[in-house]
Amino acid sequence: MNSTFMGLSIAVRGLYSSQAALAVTTNNISNVNTEGYTRQTVNQSAVTPAAVYNSSAIIGSGSQVNSVDQIRDTQLDKKYWRENATVGEWDTKAAGLTQLETILGDTSDNGLSAVLEDFYSALEDLSSDPSSSSARTVVKQTGNAVCEYLNSTAQQLTDLRADVNTDIKTGVSSLNAYAQQIADLNQQIQTAAATGASVNDLMDQRNLLIDQLSNLASIEVNEVTIGTRPDGTNNTIVSITVNGAALVTGSKARQLEIYEIHDSSSQEGLYGIRWQDSGDDFSPGGGSLKASLDLRDGTGSDSEYKGIPYYMNQLNEFAQTFARAFNEGIGDVSGHADGTGSDGSTDIRFFSYNDLSSEDFMSSGADIDSIYANITAANLSLSWDVQEDVGKIAAASASGEAGNNENIQALISLCANTSMFNTGTPDDFINSIVSTLGSDSSYAQRQADSHNTILTHLTNRRSSVSGVSTNEETANLTKYQQAYEASAAMVNVWDEIYKETINLVSD
Repeated sequence: MNSTFMGLSIAVRGLYSSQAALAVTTNNISNVNTEGYTRQTVNQSAVTPAAVYNSSAIIGSGSQVNSVDQIRDTQLDKKYWRENATVGEWDTKAAGLTQLETILGDTSDNGLSAVLEDFYSALEDLSSDPSSSSARTVVKQTGNAVCEYLNSTAQQLTDLRADVNTDIKTGVSSLNAYAQQIADLNQQIQTAAATGASVNDLMDQRNLLIDQLSNLASIEVNEVTIGTRPDGTNNTIVSITVNGAALVTGSKARQLEIYEIHDSSSQEGLYGIRWQDSGDDFSPGGGSLKASLDLRDGTGSDSEYKGIPYYMNQLNEFAQTFARAFNEGIGDVSGHADGTGSDGSTDIRFFSYNDLSSEDFMSSGADIDSIYANITAANLSLSWDVQEDVGKIAAASASGEAGNNENIQALISLCANTSMFNTGTPDDFINSIVSTLGSDSSYAQRQADSHNTILTHLTNRRSSVSGVSTNEETANLTKYQQAYEASAAMVNVWDEIYKETINLVSD
C-alpha cells in the first residue's frame, strides 16, 4: 500500500523541502544587515530508495531536510581573530602616541623651544645692561616660564598615564564580561542542542563576542567534539586561551582581577592584572590591552617599548641636566653659582625644585649627583632666592662692578654648549625627543594602517563566505519557489491519478 501512494509521498516531501529552503532564504534576507549573522543553508539529501513492485525495481523516495547549517570558514575566523588582536594593539599605540605628540611635539610659538628661546633672549638683554632691574625681572620671568612649561608638560604626561591606566581597568572588565557571556552561550548551546533545537543564532552571538574579545588580547579558539547532536551534527565545546592561558572552557570562564601595585617601583599605585583563581600575573600577548600596558609602563630600556615613562624620563633628564649645567657650569665654563649678584651675593643657584632656597637645595642630598637627582620636570623651579630678589641673579664675575657681564656671558655660552647633552645643546636634546616620538608615532600609524587593510581584506573574505548576498538569496528564492510550484503541480497530478484509479476500482 505504501508503494501505491509513493508518488504523492515524494511530491509532498518535495513541498516540505522547498518550503524549508524558502523559509531559510527568507530568514537570510531579513538578516542581511544584522551584525554577526551567518548565512544559513538547508542541508538536503535524497531519501533512501525503496523496493517496489515485488522488488523488481528500486526508485528514490524523494528528498529530506537533515539540518539548517551555517556557512563559515573556521580558518578565516582564526586568521581574523589573530589579525584583529594586532589591529587592536597598533590602533591603540597609534592613538596614544598621537596624544603624546600633542603634548611633546608642539612646534608652535608656545613650545619648549620657543620658551627656551625667550629665556636666552632675556639673558642676552641682561648681558647688554647687567645693572638693569627690569632686564633681571625678565630673566626671572622667562626662567620661571621654562619651569612652568616643564611642570605643565610633566603633569599632562602624568594625566595621560592615568587615563591609560583607567583604560586598562576598563579593558579587563570588558574581557571578563566577554568571557562570561561566551561561557553562558556555550551552556545555552549545549542545552538547546540536546533538545534538537537550532543553535545557529546562539552560535552567531558567540562568534560576535569572540570577534570583540580578539581585539583586546591575543586569543586562540578551539572546538572540541564531545559527541553527536540529535540532528546528526557534531556536538562541540569551545575553549579559548589568552596567550596560552585558559580563559573559557565550555561553560566555565576564568576571571581576571585588577589590583593596585605597591612595590615602590615606577608603577606604584597603578593597576596590575592577575588571574582571580590563581593570583598569577596576566599577560595579554597582544591586542589593545597589551598596547595600553606598553604605553603606560614602557621605559624604552632593555628593548622595552618607548611608552609614557620613557618620555617622562627624557623630560626629567632634560630638567636635571639643564639645571645642573646652568647652576654649576660645565668644565671651565662658569655657572650661575660661580657668579655674583648685583647685591654682592655669591654661591646662589638659579634653578632649584619645589621653590627651595639655594641653601636648602644644596642640603637636599649627600653629594652633587644626589642633589640634582631630586629635580624632575614636575618639580623644577627657580630658587627661592631668585624669586624673592632679582638682585641675586649672578650676571657679574666679581662684586662692585655694575657693568660686569662676564658671568652672564658664560651662562649664555652654556645654553649653546654642545657638551651639555649627549645629543648636543638643549635644543638638540629637545629636537631629539620630538624626532624620536614623531618616528615612533609614524611607525605605529603605518602599522595600524597596514594591519587594518589586512583585516578589511579578511573581513571581506569572511563576508563573501558567511555574509548574506541579496542577489544570491533572491536567485535562491526564485529557485526554491519554482521547485515548490513544481512539487505542488506533482501533488495535483498524483491526486488526479489516484482519483481516477479509485473510480476505476470502485466501478
